[in-house]
Amino acid sequence: MSTSSFLSVCPHDTAKNLLGWFVLNSYLQRMLSENINFKPSDTFIEERNAVLDGNYQIVYANPYSALMFAERKGFLPVAKASDLYDETLLVVHKQRGIPEGGEVVIASATDKLIVHPLGRTLLPKIGLEESRVRYHYTGTHLKAAQAVLKGDAHAGFVFNETWRGLSATTKAELEVLSESRDGTAFHCFCVGPTWADRIDQVRSVLIGMNTDPKGRAILTELGFQNLEAINSASLDPARELLKDVLTE
Repeated sequence: MSTSSFLSVCPHDTAKNLLGWFVLNSYLQRMLSENINFKPSDTFIEERNAVLDGNYQIVYANPYSALMFAERKGFLPVAKASDLYDETLLVVHKQRGIPEGGEVVIASATDKLIVHPLGRTLLPKIGLEESRVRYHYTGTHLKAAQAVLKGDAHAGFVFNETWRGLSATTKAELEVLSESRDGTAFHCFCVGPTWADRIDQVRSVLIGMNTDPKGRAILTELGFQNLEAINSASLDPARELLKDVLTE
């Protein structure tokens, strides 16, 4: 077995509960009898580049990154939280809304996360032609919502999890015009090519957390109800959505 194995986790998740991911890493080390190093990254780009340029065995990745890791490094998805999906809400300020004519500025964290292309699928549903749209990239999902509140954008693409975390006061100022609900995208655990012979073992350990009391406690701490098995085909809907940008 390798003496230098590595775990990477999407910064959006480590920002919510860094300790919980260190605990999960310790659990995986014990269950896999492997020394696994875990060093969190501060940004999506930093984390993504570290995996693309490095030698990682396990990642918990957002949909965009998971597809990039699969396409460019040969990672294979093995498990996901059964109750969590990445969705996008299109929001406006209740007192302003979208202008009837002219340019429409839409705030979005970045076009390098699936929240953005999911948001673009919502535009036809509200009768907004994309030729009228100019995107204002804010760097984070929260700042996209704040741009709408401040009047820096007419509308915003807001990550569903970010929306759930907004205060009642903030939500009261915003109106949801449309939202994706198709379960196209999700964060998932993936295994790198150097562990190709251990994919079934890693999947078994992760799914086994559902019934192991210690594993169950870790999942609860991370906000996961259960983990379910997935495979490469599970990423096909998201791959289709991102087909134009994955080659960039």
